[in-house]
Amino acid sequence: MTDWIKVRANEVRRVENEKKLERERQIVAANELKAKTEPFWQELQRTLDLSIKEFNTEFSEIERRIDQFEKSAVALTIRRTSYPAATVKASFNTAGTSIQYSISVTHRKGGNPTEKQSTFAVGVANGEAGYSGNGVASHDDVAKVFLDPFFEFSTG
Repeated sequence: MTDWIKVRANEVRRVENEKKLERERQIVAANELKAKTEPFWQELQRTLDLSIKEFNTEFSEIERRIDQFEKSAVALTIRRTSYPAATVKASFNTAGTSIQYSISVTHRKGGNPTEKQSTFAVGVANGEAGYSGNGVASHDDVAKVFLDPFFEFSTG
Protein backbone atom coordinates (compact mmCIF):
# COMPACT_ATOMS: atom_id res chain seq x y z
CA MET A 1 0.00 0.00 0.00
CA THR A 2 2.87 2.41 0.63
CA ASP A 3 4.79 1.80 -2.63
CA TRP A 4 3.64 5.14 -3.97
CA ILE A 5 5.52 6.89 -1.15
CA LYS A 6 8.78 5.16 -2.09
CA VAL A 7 8.20 5.94 -5.77
CA ARG A 8 7.50 9.57 -4.96
CA ALA A 9 10.49 9.78 -2.57
CA ASN A 10 12.78 8.34 -5.27
CA GLU A 11 11.46 10.89 -7.76
CA VAL A 12 12.12 13.75 -5.31
CA ARG A 13 15.67 12.48 -4.67
CA ARG A 14 16.33 12.08 -8.43
CA VAL A 15 15.18 15.66 -9.15
CA GLU A 16 17.25 17.02 -6.25
CA ASN A 17 20.31 15.13 -7.49
CA GLU A 18 19.83 16.45 -11.05
CA LYS A 19 19.58 20.02 -9.71
CA LYS A 20 22.73 19.51 -7.64
CA LEU A 21 24.65 18.13 -10.64
CA GLU A 22 23.45 21.04 -12.80
CA ARG A 23 24.61 23.59 -10.17
CA GLU A 24 28.00 21.87 -10.01
CA ARG A 25 28.23 21.88 -13.82
CA GLN A 26 27.40 25.61 -13.89
CA ILE A 27 30.07 26.35 -11.27
CA VAL A 28 32.67 24.43 -13.28
CA ALA A 29 31.62 26.23 -16.48
CA ALA A 30 31.74 29.63 -14.76
CA ASN A 31 35.23 28.89 -13.38
CA GLU A 32 36.43 27.77 -16.81
CA LEU A 33 35.00 30.93 -18.38
CA LYS A 34 36.65 33.13 -15.75
CA ALA A 35 39.99 31.39 -16.31
CA LYS A 36 39.74 32.21 -20.04
CA THR A 37 38.33 35.71 -19.76
CA GLU A 38 40.80 37.19 -17.26
CA PRO A 39 43.71 36.87 -19.74
CA PHE A 40 41.31 38.04 -22.48
CA TRP A 41 40.60 41.27 -20.53
CA GLN A 42 44.31 41.80 -19.90
CA GLU A 43 45.05 41.36 -23.61
CA LEU A 44 42.37 43.95 -24.45
CA GLN A 45 44.04 46.36 -22.04
CA ARG A 46 47.43 45.75 -23.68
CA THR A 47 45.91 46.35 -27.14
CA LEU A 48 44.32 49.60 -25.95
CA ASP A 49 47.57 50.71 -24.30
CA LEU A 50 49.47 50.20 -27.57
CA SER A 51 46.72 51.90 -29.60
CA ILE A 52 46.70 54.92 -27.27
CA LYS A 53 50.48 55.21 -27.48
CA GLU A 54 50.29 55.05 -31.28
CA PHE A 55 47.49 57.66 -31.29
CA ASN A 56 49.50 59.99 -29.05
CA THR A 57 52.56 59.55 -31.28
CA GLU A 58 50.50 60.40 -34.36
CA PHE A 59 48.80 63.37 -32.66
CA SER A 60 51.50 64.74 -30.38
CA GLU A 61 49.89 68.17 -29.85
CA ILE A 62 48.94 68.43 -26.17
CA GLU A 63 45.33 69.40 -26.94
CA ARG A 64 44.85 66.33 -29.14
CA ARG A 65 46.51 63.75 -26.93
CA ILE A 66 44.69 61.17 -24.84
CA ASP A 67 45.49 62.30 -21.28
CA GLN A 68 44.59 59.25 -19.23
CA PHE A 69 44.34 55.52 -19.46
CA GLU A 70 43.37 53.98 -16.15
CA LYS A 71 42.87 50.24 -15.83
CA SER A 72 42.05 47.68 -13.19
CA ALA A 73 41.16 44.01 -13.03
CA VAL A 74 37.58 44.73 -14.14
CA ALA A 75 37.39 48.30 -15.48
CA LEU A 76 39.13 50.88 -17.60
CA THR A 77 38.83 54.58 -18.43
CA ILE A 78 40.26 56.45 -21.41
CA ARG A 79 40.05 60.25 -21.28
CA ARG A 80 41.00 63.45 -23.07
CA THR A 81 40.28 66.62 -21.09
CA SER A 82 40.92 69.12 -23.93
CA TYR A 83 37.84 69.98 -25.97
CA PRO A 84 36.24 68.19 -27.53
CA ALA A 85 36.61 66.18 -24.34
CA ALA A 86 35.99 62.46 -24.54
CA THR A 87 35.69 59.74 -21.94
CA VAL A 88 35.37 56.02 -22.48
CA LYS A 89 34.49 53.84 -19.50
CA ALA A 90 34.32 50.08 -19.79
CA SER A 91 33.87 47.28 -17.32
CA PHE A 92 34.00 43.52 -17.53
CA ASN A 93 31.04 41.94 -15.74
CA THR A 94 31.82 39.52 -12.94
CA ALA A 95 30.54 36.54 -14.92
CA GLY A 96 33.00 37.36 -17.70
CA THR A 97 30.27 37.29 -20.34
CA SER A 98 30.19 40.92 -21.45
CA ILE A 99 31.97 44.25 -21.52
CA GLN A 100 29.67 47.18 -20.82
CA TYR A 101 30.91 50.56 -22.02
CA SER A 102 29.94 54.19 -22.32
CA ILE A 103 31.44 56.85 -24.58
CA SER A 104 30.86 60.47 -23.61
CA VAL A 105 31.88 63.47 -25.75
CA THR A 106 31.61 67.15 -24.78
CA HIS A 107 32.28 69.31 -27.82
CA ARG A 108 32.89 72.62 -26.05
CA LYS A 109 33.25 74.04 -22.57
CA GLY A 110 29.84 74.39 -20.99
CA GLY A 111 28.27 72.15 -23.64
CA ASN A 112 26.15 69.14 -22.85
CA PRO A 113 27.87 65.81 -23.32
CA THR A 114 26.53 63.22 -25.72
CA GLU A 115 26.73 59.68 -24.48
CA LYS A 116 26.49 56.26 -26.06
CA GLN A 117 26.20 53.07 -24.03
CA SER A 118 26.48 49.54 -25.30
CA THR A 119 27.80 46.06 -24.61
CA PHE A 120 30.17 43.62 -26.25
CA ALA A 121 29.22 39.99 -25.62
CA VAL A 122 32.07 37.64 -24.70
CA GLY A 123 32.04 33.86 -24.83
CA VAL A 124 34.28 30.84 -25.13
CA ALA A 125 34.44 28.94 -28.41
CA ASN A 126 36.95 26.22 -29.24
CA GLY A 127 38.53 26.75 -25.82
CA GLU A 128 39.29 30.43 -26.43
CA ALA A 129 37.55 33.58 -25.20
CA GLY A 130 36.29 35.88 -27.93
CA TYR A 131 33.68 38.42 -28.95
CA SER A 132 30.28 37.47 -30.29
CA GLY A 133 28.06 39.86 -32.19
CA ASN A 134 28.04 43.67 -32.47
CA GLY A 135 30.33 43.51 -35.50
CA VAL A 136 33.34 43.11 -33.23
CA ALA A 137 35.70 40.19 -33.77
CA SER A 138 38.97 41.32 -32.17
CA HIS A 139 40.58 43.60 -29.62
CA ASP A 140 41.60 45.87 -32.51
CA ASP A 141 37.92 46.25 -33.42
CA VAL A 142 37.16 47.27 -29.82
CA ALA A 143 40.07 49.73 -29.87
CA LYS A 144 38.61 51.32 -33.03
CA VAL A 145 35.23 51.77 -31.31
CA PHE A 146 36.77 53.11 -28.10
CA LEU A 147 39.23 55.51 -29.77
CA ASP A 148 36.95 56.79 -32.54
CA PRO A 149 35.68 59.82 -30.53
CA PHE A 150 39.27 60.96 -29.94
CA PHE A 151 39.65 61.63 -33.65
CA GLU A 152 37.28 64.60 -33.29
CA PHE A 153 39.31 67.78 -32.89
CA SER A 154 38.44 71.39 -32.25
CA THR A 155 39.03 73.60 -35.26
CA GLY A 156 39.65 76.77 -33.39
